[in-house]
Amino acid sequence: TNLELVALLGGGHSLGRMHAKRSGYVGSWTSDPTVVDNEYFVSTFTEKWEEFTAPVSAKKMFKAKGKELYRLKTDLALLYDAELAAIATDFAADIEAFRDAFAAAWAKIMNADRFDGPTGNLCDRGAHKAAPLTAV
Repeated sequence: TNLELVALLGGGHSLGRMHAKRSGYVGSWTSDPTVVDNEYFVSTFTEKWEEFTAPVSAKKMFKAKGKELYRLKTDLALLYDAELAAIATDFAADIEAFRDAFAAAWAKIMNADRFDGPTGNLCDRGAHKAAPLTAV
């Protein structure tokens, strides 16, 4: 759902930073990339975003004016899509709503391919083994 998408985006971008060697992008989304909080949402709406060129790759991204906070074009979609903006605004205003939605969405994707109903675990039945290759 869009609620889950926005929660996962904010949770993932609350933690860590971009890695130039892996993606070509640089910087952190928040001032403390070790804490899951709603700063990502608050700053997305309150900062003035200026186009910025990543020095190592020349990729275009965005930097908060006068701060070491960064966004990708996909992050700024939260400003322009009405449904995503409404969800992100709610998360900016209510950290507990964000944390609850993030926890639920994270649990859902972590369990999506592992469990087979309320009592089954696909890994217990060898489902994690690769299927043999067949000729086409």
